[in-house]
Amino acid sequence: MKSLLFLFGLLALLPLSNLNGDDSLKSGPQPASSDQEDEKEWSAELGSGVLFSNVRVSSLDAYTLVPIDFTASLAVDEVSLDDFWGGIFRGNTEFIFRGFGMAVTTGTESRIVGFNVGPRYNFVQKGWPVVPFIGADVGFGFADSRGKTNGTQQVGLGQDMNFYFGVVTGIRYYINEDWFVRFTVAYNHFSNAGLSEPARQNRAIDAMGPELSVGSRF
Repeated sequence: MKSLLFLFGLLALLPLSNLNGDDSLKSGPQPASSDQEDEKEWSAELGSGVLFSNVRVSSLDAYTLVPIDFTASLAVDEVSLDDFWGGIFRGNTEFIFRGFGMAVTTGTESRIVGFNVGPRYNFVQKGWPVVPFIGADVGFGFADSRGKTNGTQQVGLGQDMNFYFGVVTGIRYYINEDWFVRFTVAYNHFSNAGLSEPARQNRAIDAMGPELSVGSRF
């Protein structure tokens, strides 16, 4: 009888020992972090925000832009620089491909659409759910240029096709291993580099503002 009780006791303890030894069976959600940054090369996200101009030269036309962006990102290297300056620059680089459409709610034109490409560097710290980043990109923007002539000076963008340059900074927050949200402060510059002169003036747009996006890694 004592042997049977001892055997039943061992059988009862076996499931408990398996639960304690297998992390995959532990209860409760596991916190998301950037530790899996090397495991997935691509990400895609959709975002919007508002940009205000002119932040560089107050004499240029005032614009308010409402962008909608679709961005695909490819990681071009693995997380490194763990030992450089104590690891504060630990991170990796992505190359981004971005298509955008901007509604011009205040300004001469009514819309700008285009695309841009460029690098983005992520500051990836072990165990952090938040990833700070910086980036820069170049491309083209196509507007429905319909500027009004004030004497010999053109008000608004001088032509439909314009060059684009931008810089960004912000943070990416991991919701889980696959999904994230990104908060960005962006600076955008549009101009035709003087190509429409002398018939029209080169009137640039320099806009800055916040954007919020949601994305997935795969």
